[in-house]
Amino acid sequence: MSWRTADTIQSRTIIVLLLGLGLFHLLSLWSYQVGLRSEVDLANESRLAERLVSIKRAVLALPVAERDVIAHSLSGGPIEVHWSASELTAGRAGAGTDPELETLRARLLELAPDLAQERLIISAPRLPDGSIDAHQFQLSIKAAEEGWVNFSVTRLSGPHGSMHGIVWSTSLMALGVVLVAILMVRWLTRPLRMFADAARRAYVGNEAPQLPVEGPAEVRELASAFNDMQNRIKRLIDERTQTLAAISHDLKTPLTRLRLRAQELREAKGVRDEALPPAIEADLDEMEAMLDASLTFLRGEQSEEPLRDFDLVALLETIKDDALDAGHDVALTAPGKLRWTGRRLSLKRALTNLVHNAARYGGHVRIVVGTGAGEVAIRIDDDGPGLPEAELERVFMPFVRLETSRSRETGGVGLGLTIARGVLRGHGGDVTLQNRPEGGLRALARLPQAAGAAAPGR
Repeated sequence: MSWRTADTIQSRTIIVLLLGLGLFHLLSLWSYQVGLRSEVDLANESRLAERLVSIKRAVLALPVAERDVIAHSLSGGPIEVHWSASELTAGRAGAGTDPELETLRARLLELAPDLAQERLIISAPRLPDGSIDAHQFQLSIKAAEEGWVNFSVTRLSGPHGSMHGIVWSTSLMALGVVLVAILMVRWLTRPLRMFADAARRAYVGNEAPQLPVEGPAEVRELASAFNDMQNRIKRLIDERTQTLAAISHDLKTPLTRLRLRAQELREAKGVRDEALPPAIEADLDEMEAMLDASLTFLRGEQSEEPLRDFDLVALLETIKDDALDAGHDVALTAPGKLRWTGRRLSLKRALTNLVHNAARYGGHVRIVVGTGAGEVAIRIDDDGPGLPEAELERVFMPFVRLETSRSRETGGVGLGLTIARGVLRGHGGDVTLQNRPEGGLRALARLPQAAGAAAPGR
């Protein structure tokens, strides 16, 4: 698993812990082995020095004729003892050629000072191929009068036995540390997930969700600052909404007066010029429609409409019937029933905008509803000319009207798609546009499938 793949604090912390514990685990086993080997070697050398001194004293305390017999009887374990007139290491030993043996000789003399009074020769026997035998060494101690006490010693170094118990115990300890660390990391990152959820729910409606101010001091401070930020932004949104409501009232009042004066002008002209007043009224209607649409968008589609459970397929059936009544060619393919929780009127307006937009510019419209991957997908296809790839996202921007068939003469003020996306995102979903390979445009609306998934406020 690459570092980029592990993109959460929890997974990266676990990886760092595993790597760190694994490295320290290996280092601790290595240091333990080195220390244990050193202790074992020191113990073996102490016992060897003691046996050398005791065997030498026992052999030299007897007459010369009996020394070889007692030497054989004192042999045992890794040590084999002989008495001879000359040292057995002579002529076939690598004396002075092995630094390890020289170090061993110095330690034996340090551990057994009695050996320093006699001549001590230590060497390693050679194998038939001329190499030094690494598994044993020979040692000769000269007697005070004559003769040598010769020892053939099998090298014993390092601890003997299985390391499985040590490995298992340290591995279980490391596993316990990792499990505790996972629980701690989940506990420490819980506030981060809480902040992320609150940020996703913020400012999609009238209410700004408040985070509980609890936990460690740093988390409490961050939660308090987050709540203060939400309250400040909510005040700004409320002030903007109130200002826009006042602007709406102030702008509609002169429009109403103009409409009345146009009516008076028509009555005064009689039948002499019927074209002018209707043209004025048409302009007033267009101005009022633009004003209503603009104010609806600028209010952020905030709605007091509560969440309610309804049949999403029945809602689409109603939208299809309304489109058929308006003279459009619309077909719907959907399951028999699909219960969903949200704001029915807001969602109806958003989906109506998408269907009417497709019917107005694309002719025949097909609505297909499907579920899967935890979401509801509503596909709205038309047979129109489609859009340039560069415009598929730009048309969702406010007041964007393309200079093609989707112009003011055939469309509105450029807010239908913007409002539709705002409503769908307020319910936790989204809408995108894409050109169909066979021709035409596709609007794909997605909504979370779980009941009650709609975000608050829209």
